[in-house]
Amino acid sequence: MITNMIMNRILRKINMSQSFKEIDLKKIKPNRLNPREEFRKEPLDELADSISQTGLIQPIVVRQVEKGYEVVVGERRYRASHQAGVEKIPAIVRNFTDDQVIELNLIENIHREDLSAVEKGRTCLQLMERFPEKYPSEESLANHVGVSPLTIRDWLKLITSMTKKVQRMVAPETISRRVPEGKIEYTTAVRIARKIKEPKKQLKVAQTLVRKGIRGTTARQVVREIARKPEKSVEKIVEEVMETQSKIPFRLCDIETTLKGMKTQISLEKVDSKIRKDSMVQADLYEPRIADIRIKDILRKRLGDFTDEDAKREGESNLEQFKKKWQIINGKGSWDPNLRVDVVRFEVAKLNPKFDELRRRLSIKFLLK
Repeated sequence: MITNMIMNRILRKINMSQSFKEIDLKKIKPNRLNPREEFRKEPLDELADSISQTGLIQPIVVRQVEKGYEVVVGERRYRASHQAGVEKIPAIVRNFTDDQVIELNLIENIHREDLSAVEKGRTCLQLMERFPEKYPSEESLANHVGVSPLTIRDWLKLITSMTKKVQRMVAPETISRRVPEGKIEYTTAVRIARKIKEPKKQLKVAQTLVRKGIRGTTARQVVREIARKPEKSVEKIVEEVMETQSKIPFRLCDIETTLKGMKTQISLEKVDSKIRKDSMVQADLYEPRIADIRIKDILRKRLGDFTDEDAKREGESNLEQFKKKWQIINGKGSWDPNLRVDVVRFEVAKLNPKFDELRRRLSIKFLLK
């Protein structure tokens, strides 16, 4: 979402109080300077459906070009209107230079979660190279677009120090923090760009992290160790890091609910201080481990504040069932409403391939049916 400060800057530049007119859609061309390379299909489909039913409510901004108009602000609305099959759309016509168009698009898009840092970095580089008098430094550019100079430097680092193959693997900076399949997190990508100089090794690291599903603090630890021990192979470093992972103890009764995705939370009196949000941890049940789990959140909570929803996350049907299980594990009378525990919320990242051997050894095949 664009901040009020940034939005006000856009509105002042465009003067939205100016009246708009209906323009034939076929006379409007897409914005050739738009930094966005990809538009997610699902949101575009939803917007197209909305336009089909109610029309385009907010006008786009265009400028006149040879034989028609070009989109300045509102590329997504323009594409969705095409998809909806409308013939005319409301538009405000203004005169803009190329640098104004680039800046407006950057400001409009820079706080959107579906624009990747690579795309932002490419636009920043374009601004600084094409208009050096207006954007002589990272600081001046940061001031124009409303972000910190450090953020600008990180975006540019992805462009200037990373191969295009790896750039295409960088995920957008999403609010939900969900990383699409085949992508690496932005923070991990920045770490790769800073610490690993060889293009082939950058690609090898990124591909290995994706293939093994390694993210968060664990991924950044892998990158740090690879930079620190350049003589070792990427595979060996990954193996060493994963072997030194922190562990969370699971019980036999947790296996079925954990692997079926029913158990997404585990509560312990105290969690290892090294275990943090986004880290990769071993779900430990004797040896070998059940799976690698990714920590989504860690909360501190009184047992007395637990709800039925907490119980379901723990893999139980209701709070009373969870209380019984707690006392079986921790001893009769151990349920103290005032006891504060660490509540760890997680998702299964990768099942241990050796788990079948463990399953046979413990004769628990029936649990996974």
